[in-house]
Amino acid sequence: MMLVQNKGNHAYTANGLTLNPGTNKVEEKEFERFLTHPLMKHLDSKGEFGYDSDKTRPSAKDTIAMIEDAFDIDMLEALKAEEDRKTVLDAIDKRIEELKNPEK
Repeated sequence: MMLVQNKGNHAYTANGLTLNPGTNKVEEKEFERFLTHPLMKHLDSKGEFGYDSDKTRPSAKDTIAMIEDAFDIDMLEALKAEEDRKTVLDAIDKRIEELKNPEK
């Protein structure tokens, strides 16, 4: 599994995968297939998608940026179980709290 941040304002669907705005947790093979679509390949080259992969671990700063753009508490909980950096864990806890208790 990997995190992919859709920085756009729209959901994108290609080759059986939909990326909603914000951070999505997807299978790496599905995302690789998604990027074979000409439009998605173009958008990726323009920086529309932020992602990590098993090959390169994103910096804490980049990971925190993805967390702050996440809307799925279950995904955040799963990410928390895999994470060992204190700054990132703090960001996950903060984001979960924000999602559970939105400011009125």
